[in-house]
Amino acid sequence: MRNLGQTFSRGFSQGWLDGKKPHRLVSGEVRSHRGTPLGTVVEVRRDAAVVKLIDSVHRGDGVLFENIDNPEHSQGGRVYEIIRRRESVKEAESGAKVLLTFANNSIDARYVAENQTVWKTDDPRRQRTIQKTWKMPQSRRRIPLEINVRAITGKPIEILVRNKLGAHIRLTGTNDLEPARKHPLNLETLREQLDRLGGTVYSLGYLEAEISGNPMVPLSVLGNLRREMINRLDKNSMGNQPPNMTENALESMRHESRLKWY
Repeated sequence: MRNLGQTFSRGFSQGWLDGKKPHRLVSGEVRSHRGTPLGTVVEVRRDAAVVKLIDSVHRGDGVLFENIDNPEHSQGGRVYEIIRRRESVKEAESGAKVLLTFANNSIDARYVAENQTVWKTDDPRRQRTIQKTWKMPQSRRRIPLEINVRAITGKPIEILVRNKLGAHIRLTGTNDLEPARKHPLNLETLREQLDRLGGTVYSLGYLEAEISGNPMVPLSVLGNLRREMINRLDKNSMGNQPPNMTENALESMRHESRLKWY
């Protein structure tokens, strides 16, 4: 949640999970990026403020002193120095009481007062960590697939694919399977061929197979079925509603979101 709040946030909401209430999607009191809560002002000094932290702070972080009565007078700037117990430190953790100083004239102390909420609008270290994920060639979090294969001599091969997002896909070969002369199909071959998902957002989570009559399945056929599987999974994820998303399920999600919301 902190990472989301640091990218760009005017405050979180329950979105559409609480019904059609457009006026509750975004706070009308916040005109621009506010970030995440950093702490509360304890004391105001010239170009500085003592803050009780509820999140960590580092030199160079961007902060905002929220003036609720006069939002246009809210003060913001980058932390120049952090003083804790009369010593200058590079960072301070949540729970500490620190003096935050700023460059000359960047903060107008007239509009900063005790008990004001302090927001962290920018965390360069966290931003660098987030930006690294943008440059990754593939998603780190992948969607596991549950695959069941039925390969019986004299019948076309059948593959059933499911995932937790609601996909339910059935693939069928075009030709009846013939008995193998040398290399009959086995579970290891299926696993090796169907697990070639490195360039996708999917991973092979579970594989079960019913193999009867020592059938032979060319690797090219398995490759074509794998590509068709990926193509149909991608289409399924582009806006198709999962088949079990009933009104009762949606209402359950709304109730759960209300219990977890903070």
